[in-house]
Amino acid sequence: MKKALCLLVIVFSIIIFIWSQYAGLTLSSQVLHKKLTVSPIQGSWIVEKYVSIGGTTIDDEKAKKLLGKIAYFRGDTVEFNGNISKDVKYKVKSVNTKSYFWNSIKISAKSLGIKNTDVQIITINSNETFFDEYIKLNDLTLIKNYEGTLLYFHKAKDSSAAHSYNKDNNTKILISKAEKEIRSKSGLLLGLRYENPQDDIGLSKYSYKTLWISSVNNKMLPILETKDLLLPRQDGFWKVGIGNKIKNGDSKDILWSYPINLLNPTKPINSKKIKYTKTEGSIAIKFVGSNYVSTDTVQDVNNNDLEKKYSNNKLKIFPMDNLMGEPIKLTSILPREIEKATFSGTILNINKSTQDEKLEKVDNNLGVIRRSGRWILRGRMPQSNSEDSFIDFDIPYATPKSLTTYDNLFPSFNVIKTKVPSAVDAYSSPNRDFVVVLTNTELMVFSIKGYNLGEKSLTLEFKAGEVPVMSQWATGNYVDEWQKKVK
Repeated sequence: MKKALCLLVIVFSIIIFIWSQYAGLTLSSQVLHKKLTVSPIQGSWIVEKYVSIGGTTIDDEKAKKLLGKIAYFRGDTVEFNGNISKDVKYKVKSVNTKSYFWNSIKISAKSLGIKNTDVQIITINSNETFFDEYIKLNDLTLIKNYEGTLLYFHKAKDSSAAHSYNKDNNTKILISKAEKEIRSKSGLLLGLRYENPQDDIGLSKYSYKTLWISSVNNKMLPILETKDLLLPRQDGFWKVGIGNKIKNGDSKDILWSYPINLLNPTKPINSKKIKYTKTEGSIAIKFVGSNYVSTDTVQDVNNNDLEKKYSNNKLKIFPMDNLMGEPIKLTSILPREIEKATFSGTILNINKSTQDEKLEKVDNNLGVIRRSGRWILRGRMPQSNSEDSFIDFDIPYATPKSLTTYDNLFPSFNVIKTKVPSAVDAYSSPNRDFVVVLTNTELMVFSIKGYNLGEKSLTLEFKAGEVPVMSQWATGNYVDEWQKKVK
């Protein structure tokens, strides 16, 4: 009896212990959640040093004047250097230190002496508009990228205390020779499609050209132009374009590509290296990447108006090394975790009974187009009530990097539109030294100042109907090499 009673007491004690641990865990979780609602930065923070990382828009004299400046964080109000924002909201994310500093600031965290594996990025918004951003290293140190200069803030114990600084000892010019080379040069190969005159017999409806837009040491160089699409690939430069031939009395287009001959860039390195697609009634290139090309093809066209509805209108993406092969399928590039049924219901809003048939049509009708500063996936589906019409729609998944590689935009397209309301597209340098802005009638190049567009440095008028189909960026010594290819 005593043994049974002892056993009962032990079991009851274990239950009480487990319950108390669970209750404590639940309570702790609730407290943690409440703490996350509090401002992630509070009090007064003083600029104790700065680091010039190259490409800064403020000189050393102005930077030194920022030493000793105080940033105030009081409730929902933030103030620094005369800029005040109220009703602020904070957004905090933890990022990999090495990747963030190299991708966003173009400098290695190691060269700054930062050893953290992760850092917090604290974004401050006011009235749904971006106001400021800070990097939180620890509870006592913040970093702010102030127009290309990194300001280091130290939390003040007493906001009213006076602080003195030896301004000459609290500055640092920190950029390696290799990084300086990379950051000092940027170049963009921008491929364009434009319409040929309708009375030009023996030509495709469209022709193509490439613009070379480059900057060295923050100085824009004259824009250069070359025929067809000049595409940098891992094995060298290729030319891509559309040819036209008469077949059985009908005009047919053919997509071609070849590696260029360094001695004679207008000719292929070897005639056997030329790659072709099958002939189509009409072919319009929508996008060209290092390894893929996206086309809009029309079969059995009776005139040259691609805007009208035809049967057999198809979007296709071909591997650059196998233009005669089958186009890639949508399901082959989507993440594995996206199930077919989920994809069909979410994107196509298809009834389960017909989703397999319609998904198959979209799976083989896929393209890439440009809109508002991004390359996006585009699907096409024939309308069920008409054989001669179709519906194009956006596919709400990020375009895989295997297709588009670098496709970042800074500042955001909304910020760009505030300065250029007529903007329809934009491209920003990986070094963040210039932005190319397109309207329907012209191309403009702007510098970048902080989080906004700076001064306009170049303007080029567009032909009617010119649209971008390729964007390839170079930095550092690659800019010199690419420049030679365009010339």
